[in-house]
Amino acid sequence: MDICLLQESYKVVGIQARSVPWWWFVWQKPSNINTYVLNCDGSLKKKIYGSSGYIIRSSQGVPLFAGAIQCPIEGLSVYFHEAKAILYGIIEVVRSFSFIEHLEIRSDSKGVINMLNQKQYGDFPETFGEEEMKLINQIKSLAKCKLKSYRFVWVEREANMAADFLAGEVNKKGPQCHSRCLRYKGVNEFPRRLKSICEDDSNGIGRKRVAKTPNVLYR
Repeated sequence: MDICLLQESYKVVGIQARSVPWWWFVWQKPSNINTYVLNCDGSLKKKIYGSSGYIIRSSQGVPLFAGAIQCPIEGLSVYFHEAKAILYGIIEVVRSFSFIEHLEIRSDSKGVINMLNQKQYGDFPETFGEEEMKLINQIKSLAKCKLKSYRFVWVEREANMAADFLAGEVNKKGPQCHSRCLRYKGVNEFPRRLKSICEDDSNGIGRKRVAKTPNVLYR
C-alpha cells in the first residue's frame, strides 16, 4: 500500500492489518543536497519547568551540532518551549555555521508550525499568547534576514526523536536554580542514545507507532 503524507519530511514505510494498525516513521532526507535540517522539540514537565532541544544535520543526516536548554520558569506553555527550541536552533546556525544558506526547520508541534506558516491555529488558542507570538515573530524575522531559503515543516514525533531526546535529557535532574545547558559539538560528544537515534535516522531505519492513525492521505 502506498501512502502519501501531508509533509514530505518523514515517511511511512510499513503498515499492518487494520485490526492492529502500526506504522513505521522515518526521518526523511531533504530533496536538495544543499539543504540542512534543524529538528526542534520542547518539553514541559509537571507544568512547572520546561526545556528546548535542537539538532542540526546535513542533508544526509550527518550531525553538526546538538543542544538543549532548560528554562525553570513557571507559567510558560509547552508552545513557548517548542518555539524557543526553533529560535535557539536558528541562532546556533547563524552563529556557528555561516555556510548554511538553505535550512529546513522541523518540529512536531503542529500549533507552532502552523503559526510560523501563517495558518489558522484552532486548538487551545488560549495557551498561545503574547510571549509565544513574540517568539514566532523573532523566528520569522531571523530566518528571513539570515537565510537564503527556509521552510517550517511539521513532522510526527517518531521522525523527531533526536530533538525529543535532547529536550528530555536536559531535564533529567529536575529544575535547576539557573538555566541548564547542553552543547554537543559533533557526534563524538553525543550520549550513546542520541548517537543511536542519529545513526538510525541517517540509515533510514523507522520507528514504530501502534494503534494510532497518523495524518496521512491514501492514494
